[in-house]
Amino acid sequence: MSRKQVQRLLEAEGYRLVEDAWVEHGRLTFVHDDDADRSHISRLARVLQAEGWEKSKTQLRTFGNPTSGEIVEVEPGGAGTSGHFIHYVSAFATS
Repeated sequence: MSRKQVQRLLEAEGYRLVEDAWVEHGRLTFVHDDDADRSHISRLARVLQAEGWEKSKTQLRTFGNPTSGEIVEVEPGGAGTSGHFIHYVSAFATS
C-alpha cells in the first residue's frame, strides 16, 4: 500500500491526520476520538489484516507490513483523556 492508500484507509476508519512529518521523520500521526479499547483494536486489526498488515508478535498495539516494512502503532490517550493516536511509520524511519 502507498502512503496515500494507508492515509485514506485510516481516514475511512475515523482517524484525522494531525501531524505530517513524513519528509522529516518518515511518520504520519493520526488521532481518533474513541478510546483504544479491545473492541476498537480488534476492528482496526481486521481492517489492517485485510490489507496485508500483520499484528506484531513482540510489540503491543503494533502492526507491520511485511512487504513494505512500514509499521502502524496505536498509542492510547493519557490518563483523564479520551481518544488515541496512530503513528504510521516509514520503513526508512524504523531502520
